[in-house]
Parts: sequence; C-alpha cells; structure tokens
Amino acid sequence: MENQEKKPDSPESKSKKSAAYYLLAEMGIEFALILALPLLAFIFLGKWLDAKTNKHFFVIIGILLGLTISWYMIYRKINDLKNMLK
Repeated sequence: MENQEKKPDSPESKSKKSAAYYLLAEMGIEFALILALPLLAFIFLGKWLDAKTNKHFFVIIGILLGLTISWYMIYRKINDLKNMLK
C-alpha cells in the first residue's frame, strides 16, 4: 500500500458540510415539532372534554387524531422534500 496523506478539506468543502448538518438539524427539529404539537394539542383538548362531560374516551380520540394529523403532515413534508430534490 502506498503511504497516502490525507488532504485537508478546503474551506468550501467545510462550509458545504456545515450547511448540510444545519439542514439536517433543522429537518429533525421540524419533524419533532410536526409530531409533538398536534399530538399535545389534541391530548389537552381531549382532557378538557373529558373533564366537561365526565366521559373518559376523548383523550384516546385526541391521541389518535393527533397522531393521524402528525402522520399526514410528515407524509406531505417528505413528499415535498422528494420533489425538491428531483
């Protein structure tokens, strides 16, 4: 094997890597918020409705509705990203 020295990354290469890391971090935070916000909103709405009506199934409905809306929003976001990368 040849003794190959590792070339230092150019400033342009470092900035591209840095931009890619920031983009991935931004997407991760966005997906986390897309999942958490509707879920929390519908759970609290379900708890409020449970307290008002003395029935205990609105929280479960809120969880299911929040997960469904979150899933749909993530699905749309992934399709938008796929179309953008084409």
